[in-house]
Amino acid sequence: MPRDLRVAVIGCGKIGATHAEAASALPGVELVAVCDRTVERARELAGRFPNVVFYDAVEAMLAEAELDAVLVATAHKHHFEPAMQAIRSGVAVLVEKPLTTSLAEASELVQAAEDAGVTLGTVFQRRFFPAAQRMHDAIQSGRLGSVVAAECLAHLGRDRTYFERDDWRGSWVGEGGGALLTMAIHYIDMMNWMLGTPTSVYGRWATLKHADYIDVEDVAGAVVTYDSGAIATIQAMTTFENGFASEPSPTVRYQAPGFRLAMHGSMGHSVGLQESPELAQATTDLWTFDGEAEQAAQWREQEAGRPSLPEFHRLQIAEFVEAVRAGRPPAITGRDGLLALEVVKGVYLSQARNAPVSLPMSDADRLAADELTESAREAVR
Repeated sequence: MPRDLRVAVIGCGKIGATHAEAASALPGVELVAVCDRTVERARELAGRFPNVVFYDAVEAMLAEAELDAVLVATAHKHHFEPAMQAIRSGVAVLVEKPLTTSLAEASELVQAAEDAGVTLGTVFQRRFFPAAQRMHDAIQSGRLGSVVAAECLAHLGRDRTYFERDDWRGSWVGEGGGALLTMAIHYIDMMNWMLGTPTSVYGRWATLKHADYIDVEDVAGAVVTYDSGAIATIQAMTTFENGFASEPSPTVRYQAPGFRLAMHGSMGHSVGLQESPELAQATTDLWTFDGEAEQAAQWREQEAGRPSLPEFHRLQIAEFVEAVRAGRPPAITGRDGLLALEVVKGVYLSQARNAPVSLPMSDADRLAADELTESAREAVR
């Protein structure tokens, strides 16, 4: 019988706790360590689990804990260093989205992992929703014909309290992006997974509601073309009231709708899912195949109203662990994380140039996109 894989979590905030909870519940996995630069936070999280050691330095943990894999759940701007340290130590790495905020850093991580033969994955746990899996299966089996169009919506609510909860939120310096990078990127990845390789993006962004206290985008729109010829649209915003992370509005009762993704095929059929409210398990809300309306209704009844955390992190971590054990690529790779990041940063670069951006980006375009969003961080160093 194979031994348990020894796993650690880097970053002991809310999402790090989700990773720790998910990993600790998996058979064949032993959560052995957690690490955070704030030692009190690491100590508190370690105390929730038996026999878990806490650290405040990644180097010490990698040297002492005899790890097989680490789960990186730090703030966005701090993904690169611990991930690269793990790769250089020969330890598999699963990194929360976005892989990094810098295309240069993301590319470096992907290349380093491939050169070292180390497994690298990106967390996009929503791919494991049953509604997403059946959409993907319908597309792959040809039931739609070729997909000709798609729409990706992130209609979300945030408020001042949310952005002021952590000092890194809502700024290019701390977060590296807004509605696109932090929220919509989950469904941009899902769209890439279903449609294939994006070949260009043309987009716009603005800060129209929260400009008094953030400088990243709270509204964005884009058109993405794919190598199949499919044309997809993205609309992302955090301007609704009553989102999952917002205080209740005193004047508006309407709840932020959440996420939606739909695909339309050449054979006249469409499939779609909706995550409403945000962080609920998504359900199938569009399934036009003849004679299957009752089945679609049963899916909705079975899956509606369920929370998505930490179940789908658990499923992705379980798949990642099996990939490490088997020596194969995980279902969601570091390259997938890089591809989704290119779409997002392609929107930022497209606005600056007032022109479409070709994908995958050239080295020059990656540098230009990074200069737009990373220069703010450099300016405060």
